[in-house]
Amino acid sequence: MRILPLALSFLSGDLGGIQTHAVMTNTSDLEKLADIELQREEEEDEEEQKRVPDGPSSTFNPDPSHPYYDVARHGIIQVSGDDNYGRKLIVFSSCCLPPSHQLNHRRLLEYLKFTLDQYVEMDYILVYFHYGLRSSNKPSLKWLREAYSEFDRK
Repeated sequence: MRILPLALSFLSGDLGGIQTHAVMTNTSDLEKLADIELQREEEEDEEEQKRVPDGPSSTFNPDPSHPYYDVARHGIIQVSGDDNYGRKLIVFSSCCLPPSHQLNHRRLLEYLKFTLDQYVEMDYILVYFHYGLRSSNKPSLKWLREAYSEFDRK
């Protein structure tokens, strides 16, 4: 990014009872101001990340006493925070699915419903990412249809 030199000048004087002073801003002052503003934005971003405790994480480790630990440990379904309207964002990442023979898809659906039931009293958004599937971990189309049909109005 290139910062162009800019000079601002105001004359001292009295404008209807308002006292003004001469201000000269040179390129180095503007660069310092830009650095300060950039640092402030970075600090705000770090603070924002700290305020979202249940954000996505590569070190996702559910409690082994979780009723669906066998499914939850894969990190397929994660509550990723709130959107701009305060709705919970729940992400289903198909790329995290283990090979089909290692996962009971019925349990996966039960776990998904268990997770959604925690937020059913509020608005939420469920995002399903179908990307990252391979022939070894791809759920059948029949299972996807059955899963969709099991969701009731609740």
